[in-house]
Amino acid sequence: MHRCLWPGCDVPVCRSMWGCRAHWYALPNDLRAWIGRAYRQGIERGDHPSRSWRDAHAAALAWIEQHEAPGHNHD
Repeated sequence: MHRCLWPGCDVPVCRSMWGCRAHWYALPNDLRAWIGRAYRQGIERGDHPSRSWRDAHAAALAWIEQHEAPGHNHD
């Protein structure tokens, strides 16, 4: 388990998931697809994510910063 990767969210999720359901579906389809394509087996066991996954995650964080009002939370 790990915490949802949406900044400020403490919802625990499986290691194979980027984030909680609410925050995952708050991301645009293209970002979710990119994260999904970049996911590789083993990450749920703690293996290091691929560069592609890290790039997709960084893009998601940039999108969140650009599109979300400070303090806004989908929980």
